[in-house]
Amino acid sequence: MMREAKKLQHSSVIIVLFSILFLSGCTSTFFEAVPSEKAKSYEENHEIIGTEKEEMLKNLNISETIFDVSDRDNRDPEMEDGYYFDVANDEEFTLPTGRYWFSGEISGNIYIYDDEGHLLIHEIIGHPGVLGFFADVDESHTIKIDGLEYAAAHMNLEIEFPSELSAGIWHVGTDIEPGSYTINSLSGFGHVIILDPNGDAQIFEMVGSQTTSTESEINLRDGQVVRVTGISSVEFERSG
Repeated sequence: MMREAKKLQHSSVIIVLFSILFLSGCTSTFFEAVPSEKAKSYEENHEIIGTEKEEMLKNLNISETIFDVSDRDNRDPEMEDGYYFDVANDEEFTLPTGRYWFSGEISGNIYIYDDEGHLLIHEIIGHPGVLGFFADVDESHTIKIDGLEYAAAHMNLEIEFPSELSAGIWHVGTDIEPGSYTINSLSGFGHVIILDPNGDAQIFEMVGSQTTSTESEINLRDGQVVRVTGISSVEFERSG
């Protein structure tokens, strides 16, 4: 009887030891596993890739007219003081071709669609959105406004290469020089989307606060579009 009890005890010890070794091996394999390409891309450069990127682009429903650049020298005298949308009586508007700064109060949405119903741009104005945004529009675009007590569009014809990009659409080669940049945000949450006429796209997540700030390295080529969305401004520092 004693001998059988000792054998049973000995077998139990062996089983426990094998279990510990097995779990130890699994744990070691788990911690030594190589991060996924998606996780590595975000960790290293805060770039969103894969199915998440494709889903975001699909939901944005971006109009091909986003690559159209308005004639910055064609100033409409009637628009010098800006255009004020009659939001109390109408929800849809059009504007003469040009580049505009759209803004409003207190909080609401501004949508701009092309004639096929695709979005040129959509931003929430006010908290928790942005102060305003830049966009090139023409007479074929439909501007829809809801929730705002006041909305206006002002032409902006200064062609500069700023170190800080506000929300909106920026054309590489016209609004910002081609090259390598480090981008970051001092406050807020949003995305920087780089679109190429050939259909390629990159999406970078921007987060900025008193305790944390994301930073990404990007390369811009002539003809691309930079779309800053959800965040009032992003810093662009030339790195090459």
